[in-house]
Parts: sequence; C-alpha cells; structure tokens
Amino acid sequence: FRQSIEDIENILIYNNAGQAIRVREVGTVVEHFALPSINRQDRERTVLVQGSVYGKPLSEVVAGVRAELASIDIPNGIAIKIGGSIEDQEETSGDMMMLLVLIVVLVYIVMATQFESFKYPFIIMFSLPFAFSGVLLALWISGITLNMMSMIGGVMLVGIVVKNGIVLIDYINLNRERGMTLTQAVISGGKSRLRPVIMTTAATILGMLPMALRLGEGAELWQPMGVAIVGGLTVSTVLTLVVIPVVYTMFGASDLKKERKRVQSEIQELNV
Repeated sequence: FRQSIEDIENILIYNNAGQAIRVREVGTVVEHFALPSINRQDRERTVLVQGSVYGKPLSEVVAGVRAELASIDIPNGIAIKIGGSIEDQEETSGDMMMLLVLIVVLVYIVMATQFESFKYPFIIMFSLPFAFSGVLLALWISGITLNMMSMIGGVMLVGIVVKNGIVLIDYINLNRERGMTLTQAVISGGKSRLRPVIMTTAATILGMLPMALRLGEGAELWQPMGVAIVGGLTVSTVLTLVVIPVVYTMFGASDLKKERKRVQSEIQELNV
C-alpha cells in the first residue's frame, strides 16, 4: 500500500470510536526529496537496502533473494553482499557446531576416564545420531525451524542422552565380572536397567512438556528447545535400548574370537 501517494492517502485508520477513516481525511501526504548522502564501508561506497521478514523463515527468504540476484546482470565494479540477521545467524551456527564437537569430545574423554577404556564410550556414542534424528523429526512434525534455541537443545542432549547408555553398559560389565556369559550379561542388564532408564527419561520429558507445548507467558521463545529435547530424548531412548546391546554384543563377540584364536595359537605352540 505504498506504491504511490494515492495509495498512502487511502490507507484506513481507526478512531477512538472504532470508525474507519482515510488518511487523506485527517492530513495531507506530501512528497519531498532529501539531500543525497554517501555511505562508505572499508573505503568503498555502499548502498544499504533493508527489509523485514514476516511470515517466512529467514533462510527461505535469503534463498529467494540469492536466486533473484543470480538472474540479474550485475555491472562490473559492483558487488552485492547479504548481511544483517542472516550473517549473524550463519556465524552463530558455525560457533554452535564447534561447541557441539567440543562437547562430544569432552563427554567421550570423561567417559573414557570413568570406564578406563576407549571401547565402551564409543559404544555409548552410538546413541547420539538417533538423538539428533529425533530432534529433526520432532521439529519437522511440530513445524518449527532449526533455530538457535533448538540447536541449544541439541547440544544439551549430548549430556542427557549418554546417561542411559552409561547405566546400561555399566551394569552389563558388572554382570560379566560376576561370571555371566556375554549373551546372559546383555539380556540381564537390559531387563534390570529398563525401569531406571524409562523412569529418568520420563521425568525429563515430563519436565520439558510445558516448554514444548508453549504453556505460559513468553513460552514461544523456549518452545524449540523443549521440542528438540523431548523429540531427541524419546527417539534415542527407544533405540538405545536396542542398538547399544546389539553393538556391545558385536564388540564382545569380536573380542571373544580374538581371545579364542590367541588361546588356540598358544596351545599349538605348546604341542609343538
């Protein structure tokens, strides 16, 4: 409604009685020309074109702008740069990815120190891809974009998700120390740790539900974080109870085969 002066004059406004009146009835729209100004950045002339995003994600709008710029024949000596919020978002996304990598490495180091092994933390880390897939699935179902708050929720999941694997692996190792076979230790550990894993997961999910359901004042800011944590924790817990015992059994069976080969080679050497 701002293509011409007539359009502006016909904009409807409402008085205290709720009656709609035209702008031309209460004032006069006059067009003036301002003095030209030259803006410079890094010793180069710049022209700043600003706009606000409404009703669409920022990334989708920027993708459309770049597509339009690609179809324009830009003269020599002129460069176009997209900045503002998208520039800050891309920089922050890069920082969040670096933070995620550092947290994963730190969690792995801590678990390796506690288990005194590099193998068991590696098995537990198999639950992280399912957590991130759960985050993306929950955001897609709820129609929420992958923004800063949802990324923070994904980072928080790294520390929340691995606790289920730690509880499960620790009890399986305890069963093996008691003399159980590999299969018996895995089955007994899954049965015994099922209730504690479900209880702790359910408590966390229920605590995040008010945030995910956007209950309360200002909850729309924190909703992506709640949805990310609920979705990631739900999917990872269900699959962790299946995947981690399977991976543990595969690694354990490989170790048993190596041990049998070593024993057989020693027996053959003694026979010789």
